[in-house]
Amino acid sequence: MADKSEVARLRSLAQLDADAVGAYDAALARIPEPLVRERLNGFRIDHVRHVQDLNALIHELGGTPLELRLDFKGTAMKGLTAVSSMMGTEAALVAMLGNEEFSNRAYDVALRFDWRPEVRALIEKHREDERRHVMWIRDAVRTRPWERASSSAAEGSEAPA
Repeated sequence: MADKSEVARLRSLAQLDADAVGAYDAALARIPEPLVRERLNGFRIDHVRHVQDLNALIHELGGTPLELRLDFKGTAMKGLTAVSSMMGTEAALVAMLGNEEFSNRAYDVALRFDWRPEVRALIEKHREDERRHVMWIRDAVRTRPWERASSSAAEGSEAPA
């Protein structure tokens, strides 16, 4: 059996990912653009998988797996994301960017601990997902790809004169 602090650190990461799922739910409920919805839904699925993967380790180490529900911090993240999302896609993405930057920092901190090789490999894999999320969101806020997608669709639907 692992020491309690190892299980506690894994549970903390799993809770962070569970909280991220709630924030993605809030953003997805208000973002109409298919391109953005598709990408964010993929990121949401990554966070669900992170919780499942971490729960498997927690169970293997003799700990109690985490339920996929928000804690106080997650409730606050979801609420802030929901309010921001009411101001449009860009605002929703800015809120999600902050959430993902927080996740990136948490995974970076987790990697400072001494883990068994298979645990470290899983945490590194999750951190790479987090980096991919933050990079896409940061780029989307900068380039606003949903505007190009909607203008291309509008141009394609115009009847020739």
